[in-house]
Amino acid sequence: MPARFCSVLILIAWPLRVGLAHAGERTRCEADAEVRRELEKTLAATAADHATVEQITEALPALRDRFPGDLFIHLRYQDVINERGVQGHLDRMFGEYLALKTQHPDDPFHLYLFGRALEGRMTLRAASTMEEVLELDPGFALAHRTLAEIYSSARFRDREKARTERSRFQEACPGAMIPVQPPPLPRPGNLSGVERLIGRDDPEDRVAELVYRALLQDEWRLQRIRPFDWYTVERKKQAAREAQARQWKGWTLLVRHYRAIRQDSKAQALLLEMQDRFRRIHGDREPDLFWSAATALLELCAEGRQPDTAREMLKQIEKSPAAKTGHKRSAQLAKLKSRYAAP
Repeated sequence: MPARFCSVLILIAWPLRVGLAHAGERTRCEADAEVRRELEKTLAATAADHATVEQITEALPALRDRFPGDLFIHLRYQDVINERGVQGHLDRMFGEYLALKTQHPDDPFHLYLFGRALEGRMTLRAASTMEEVLELDPGFALAHRTLAEIYSSARFRDREKARTERSRFQEACPGAMIPVQPPPLPRPGNLSGVERLIGRDDPEDRVAELVYRALLQDEWRLQRIRPFDWYTVERKKQAAREAQARQWKGWTLLVRHYRAIRQDSKAQALLLEMQDRFRRIHGDREPDLFWSAATALLELCAEGRQPDTAREMLKQIEKSPAAKTGHKRSAQLAKLKSRYAAP
């Protein structure tokens, strides 16, 4: 999505992404001009909507071969994986830097890269690894920057430590920027423009396109939340619940649209798929999703004049543990039965 690709290029333009020359060179506060130009060319060439994370990351090892031991290229590779990779990419990156650390024991350069691969996934361990780096090389300013990122984040906030690490980093590199962690999330999927298009006989089928685009956007947003410990378990659950609610709303809008343009076979196929998914919802663990999905399905059955299906669904709901979890749920069931059980 365009915002993600732009963010990669913006990060390249940061003037002070601190680097450490691997061959024992003192920490410096900006990349070599040649390395910066090569990174910009490589990522600009792959920063298109259709570019995959594999296409981008495959270009970076070639740069690592040309500039062995240059920290900035490793940092860009890690940034791309963290910004655009899914679980498999993240696991593979971790394995790469674990192997490099094992091959180079007591080397602050490779220890730092390993610790940074942990940041956002095992963040407290990343912080302790940065402390190890500074024990080996007290002049490794980038470790102070990473600690400042961690202790400034909402999840791991420690104002005193953040102030100390920021001061030490900026003492080594005056005016240098410290990225905010975690980076901004993609926006949730947007279904607001769909309802006004329902029933329009559009050969491009923009309703379906808008619905599935919104659902893909939600899935991408979850990929930027689930693997990372910047977010609490409850925050992850909340994001999943919000995405599931939009998913059911999107499907409901699609069924109504297909019915309105008389594509009944599509409407019925999607409705059957929704019913199958509903049967797999654990009502006792996901009560809000269970009841919102049940209500949506019953409304669609009523609108489609399918009273037998509605009554079967009501029996299914009545047998579910979700219907036996207190007075509130019993009242909900009674309300649904009064509306949809009558012939």
